[in-house]
Amino acid sequence: MSEAVKLELFPKWRQAVADLLAEFKYGDLIGHDWLSEHFGMLAIDDDEPLTALEFRERQFAWLANIESFKTELLEEHQVFLQSVHGKGYRWTAPHEQTAAAMGVFEREAKRLYRQAGQRLKNVRVAELTDDQRRENVDALNKLTMVKGMQRKELR
Repeated sequence: MSEAVKLELFPKWRQAVADLLAEFKYGDLIGHDWLSEHFGMLAIDDDEPLTALEFRERQFAWLANIESFKTELLEEHQVFLQSVHGKGYRWTAPHEQTAAAMGVFEREAKRLYRQAGQRLKNVRVAELTDDQRRENVDALNKLTMVKGMQRKELR
């Protein structure tokens, strides 16, 4: 008798998608260890001694794998993975997905508004012309207005 050959998808994150769909269900935690095994690489938080360059390369490879994995799950299988800090990702049930997605959006929007505000406020105003100062103040006002409208609409 011949042994059956198991064909695996490439890149490895594609096989991880298929394996996740077969092994997990709503609410389950997909740990960093499971992801590490399925990506064929050590997780970012593993204690293996690395040079700064090796760590950076591994970090970029890990992030590329995880982002491709999450995007494929979301766009092709409508599976939203919610980050669980320090542990991995939780498969969000459909009835929780809207609130979870809005929560992520609100946190990211708040961060972006804060960053944009800091960049607009911390300008060497003394080195600007009157027109450039007006442009800066107008931009700050627009940002404040859009932030307020967004906050009001999301309530």
